[in-house]
Amino acid sequence: MNKKIFGDRKVLIGFALSFLFSLLAITLAANDVGYWIVCVVLAFILLFASTTRAQKSQ
Repeated sequence: MNKKIFGDRKVLIGFALSFLFSLLAITLAANDVGYWIVCVVLAFILLFASTTRAQKSQ
């Protein structure tokens, strides 16, 4: 990967938060909490935004 992507903190924070929201969604779904879908949607939005920003910075 390009060093510019690793230097962009917003991209790294976006990928990390997307991963954490995914883990939270799995945990909520396993415990039968209905709000897990919100975490999945937020994870997809963050992943899309971070990927778009990473492609623009190349």
